Amino acid sequence: MRHVFRATKIGWDKEQEGIWFDSDQYTEEEARAEFKPYEGTTQRGYPYTGYEYDGQKYHDVTYLGEYEDDDMPKSNEDYIDRLLNKRK
Repeated sequence: MRHVFRATKIGWDKEQEGIWFDSDQYTEEEARAEFKPYEGTTQRGYPYTGYEYDGQKYHDVTYLGEYEDDDMPKSNEDYIDRLLNKRK
């Protein structure tokens, strides 16, 4: 099982990345704690809080849930479809 996150990289193109942590080694809380908050300032001087993990900076990080290794969502659409099917 894996704890799965979706993170938006810093930059104008809003590139998203999937990040996962092995559930045997991390609790959900421990996995969340791997994303270290930092304070930044935009080019226009507005303050913001971002997150850093493994040298990469992100605008935001979203926990998607815990998934079997061979059943992880492969895209945002896949995640939404799974979420909707769970509610039926």
